[in-house]
Amino acid sequence: MARRRENGESGEKAASLRQDFEWAKDALAGMGGWEGLKSGTWFYEFARSTFRSYYKRATPEYLREKYRGESTAYIAERLIRVAAKNAMLLGSVTGAAISADELASILTAGEGGVGLPANILLGLAALGAELVLLVKFQLQMVAGLARLYGVELDADDPEDVLTVFLFALGGSLADQAGRMGMRVGARATRRIMERKMRREMLAPWKLLGERVGARLASRSLVKYAVPMVSVGIGAAWNYATTRAMGRLARRHFQERARSEARLALGRGEA
Repeated sequence: MARRRENGESGEKAASLRQDFEWAKDALAGMGGWEGLKSGTWFYEFARSTFRSYYKRATPEYLREKYRGESTAYIAERLIRVAAKNAMLLGSVTGAAISADELASILTAGEGGVGLPANILLGLAALGAELVLLVKFQLQMVAGLARLYGVELDADDPEDVLTVFLFALGGSLADQAGRMGMRVGARATRRIMERKMRREMLAPWKLLGERVGARLASRSLVKYAVPMVSVGIGAAWNYATTRAMGRLARRHFQERARSEARLALGRGEA
């Protein structure tokens, strides 16, 4: 039964991928195209709006009904696996759609793309749309995991989403997150009561968001840098990074849930 359900989900996603890609192209245009993606300014607001939308829809009741009778651990693994497979399919389609000549031209093109042939600009648009859609899949996965573990989040507070992305990307971004006290795993809940963040408090999160967006754009080029094997690399890269991000998110929200339970118990709310 589980295998039939998995095959059904994969088939449905494959059938709707073309429609998703068209949506991503429209979203990309609103972000300023490839230049907008490279700047990184797109990520913060896109992450907030996408996460907020799916977080509201993917209630714990919805997830329990969809995977009726299954354990929390099983559902979490299914959310991660489905997102990773969707990301893998997306990478395969994108790599196959862009020719070796287009990839070579993209990788050696000028910064602004001025004077590039139309097919090269279309190649950049395909890469940009793939990145937008990949991040959407990953954000939906993170929102689903938060809901599954019963972690109540303010969708307008970017810390949890940024924490997962920063540590998934690693390197200097993870170091910056560590310096700001952001941790994946052993991390105490910094608030229980909902509060609104003042405008000036959002500034460092927006800056981190821009760096995440710029790093993601850079990586979207790197993974297709070997034209003859771009289909396999794009698919494998998307699958591995999405799965790793899902596991980080699961660990993050498990710890959040345990921390909040301990605090509630200490106040006599249990």
